[in-house]
Amino acid sequence: MKFDEFSDEPLLSVIILNYKNAKLTAECVKHLDKSVKKAKINAQIIVVDNSADKTSEELKKLLPDYVEIIENEENLGFSKANNQGLKISQGKYVLLLNNDAFVNVNCLEKGIKYLENMECPGIWAPSLIGENGDLQGSTARFPSLKDLIGEYFLFRHYNVYEDFLQWKEPKEVDMVIGAFMLMEKKLVDKVGLLDENFFFNAEDVDYCKRVHDSGFPVIYDPRVSITHIGGASQEDKWFKDPYLHKTRIIYSYKHYNFFEAFLSEITIKLGLIFRKFLWWLHKC
Repeated sequence: MKFDEFSDEPLLSVIILNYKNAKLTAECVKHLDKSVKKAKINAQIIVVDNSADKTSEELKKLLPDYVEIIENEENLGFSKANNQGLKISQGKYVLLLNNDAFVNVNCLEKGIKYLENMECPGIWAPSLIGENGDLQGSTARFPSLKDLIGEYFLFRHYNVYEDFLQWKEPKEVDMVIGAFMLMEKKLVDKVGLLDENFFFNAEDVDYCKRVHDSGFPVIYDPRVSITHIGGASQEDKWFKDPYLHKTRIIYSYKHYNFFEAFLSEITIKLGLIFRKFLWWLHKC
């Protein structure tokens, strides 16, 4: 089915994860609905609620009736919850969308058309703009041991694209963050679902790596932007994140050889001790 062919079947399935913020999710769906109408497509919208409280009742009041809601009795994490949505998705295309990501009106039309014109469609992602209007760093090279040493000890990010701010045209990159990832459902069938060993964090890096290893590109398109409420630099949050460091170790053992993975684990653990020491000195 072509982009401009009419069908009662959804061309696009959108999976949105909610965790105790029904109002933000409702705002996300409101922006999404405008983009769907502009693209003149049928879309299946799935909200997976990981709140494990009464948030689902609030979602039912705030969201349109056509939105499908999956209620989980516990927080299943990012990967497992998104997989629930992927398993029931019916569209030719699927979009993994954070509830703090607000798409602009032209986003879906341009993204789907771009993928449709690719010989070997992979993942397509727009640029992310923060609430303050600044461009966020939403793409990077795959992490390496050098990157971990730089981040944990030298306060430097070696895996960034140095000319990122100058990009004007779509560019094939290693990875994009999981706030917005548009792809064909066929790609998911070939690559597989998200790895549920990643409860929260690094699942997007892992999936982009698997997409690359399967021979498909990841495209970052700076011509199209969305608003991303999250994503601002928060050093204190980085330091205290209970999942980030654990999932980086999991990623290392999955994608590096054993020696590199072991050194990565040591780097992360020693780096956290080093950061705690610096934090203690700062407080004294």
